[in-house]
Amino acid sequence: MSMLSRLIIIIAIFALTTAYQCSKKSKMMQEVPRQLVVDKTFDYSANLSAYEIKEAVLKDSILVITFIADVCQEDVVDLVFNGSYLKSMPPKAQLGLRFKENLTCKKNTITKSYIVSSVRYLGKPTILLLPGYDPITY
Repeated sequence: MSMLSRLIIIIAIFALTTAYQCSKKSKMMQEVPRQLVVDKTFDYSANLSAYEIKEAVLKDSILVITFIADVCQEDVVDLVFNGSYLKSMPPKAQLGLRFKENLTCKKNTITKSYIVSSVRYLGKPTILLLPGYDPITY
């Protein structure tokens, strides 16, 4: 086997090994859902223009939200509830996102997941209201 053939084989093995390790790392680094934050001083309407929700999917007690904002994937983004329910049947809870804008990631599409079990009103069905998105029954 020529020296060039050996070099090509070594480079190919290195490239495959590196690709596998990157794939393995990204699977290990999948985001763990964050707890919903209850903050009685939170005004969900304060930063409505800072983000746009594209999709929100609820499965069991995990709410996965895809949105566009000036924020990077690794930045902390909280889903916040002020603790007050709208008087209706079923009760409604207004939720909003809170984050520090990061101008290095302008108009970035981000997906975050949250545990929302603490917002359910007395264990009964509760409507989750997200700005600019259809109500979600929980």
